[in-house]
Amino acid sequence: MSKRLGPLPARESLFESALDLLTDGIALLRRDGRIVYANEALRMMAAQGGDFRLDRNVIEFASSDLRSRFAAALSALEHVEEPATTFLVSDFAVPREQGRPPYTVSVRPLARGKEEMAHPDAAAMMLVHDPLLRNRATGHMLRELYGLTNAESELVQALSSGMTAVAYAQSRRISITTVYTHLRRTREKTGWKSVAELTRRFHELNVALRVN
Repeated sequence: MSKRLGPLPARESLFESALDLLTDGIALLRRDGRIVYANEALRMMAAQGGDFRLDRNVIEFASSDLRSRFAAALSALEHVEEPATTFLVSDFAVPREQGRPPYTVSVRPLARGKEEMAHPDAAAMMLVHDPLLRNRATGHMLRELYGLTNAESELVQALSSGMTAVAYAQSRRISITTVYTHLRRTREKTGWKSVAELTRRFHELNVALRVN
């Protein structure tokens, strides 16, 4: 899915630039589910070849269960007579293997009929929230502040999302001994004494980044 070609009206260009700054995947959808616009994060998620892809302005989910859930979310829009005053959210979680946290897909109706609105043909917004992606900026800060390696930073992110050391070792196909070595070095560099403190400090950094 690529951005539309040709010059954009100023309000649409600014709106799309703002959406591209988000770590969550965002798609503006017509009532039939076709994509009006997809932000950079969503295109990156789709390019990874996971549970969905973007093809010819259409979102295609890999499994029949996810396709059914997405279709049900879109069909719910047909029952919203006044999207500007009626709050409707259709959410579903997409589970993942190897102890990784699920990501969520939300479909929300948009107010329509306003000429000043960017993309007035969009009837809904789809939001894909992946907690693993949100942690990337914090992981970069950990490397800058404490000199952690990529492997150590990724371990901190995984443990902070609730993944166990054993599950992390299995997901990365490394030994549990290697995981504990990364954890020991992380404690030495940061001064954090336990997984609980590691998790708390990581979330504090995450909150600080969102506030700033």
